[in-house]
Amino acid sequence: MKYFLSGTVKFIVSNIAVIFAIMLLPVFLVTDSVPVFDQIMDYLFNKKS
Repeated sequence: MKYFLSGTVKFIVSNIAVIFAIMLLPVFLVTDSVPVFDQIMDYLFNKKS
């Protein structure tokens, strides 16, 4: 059950991250350091979570 819940949460967060990345496209033209976006990517692709 925990595995299913974790997968569902990561699916929802990944969809939100795509929308967030599209909204931040003008910011990424100026800088590549956006701490909130880095934290989301670490959560999604970290093997520990």
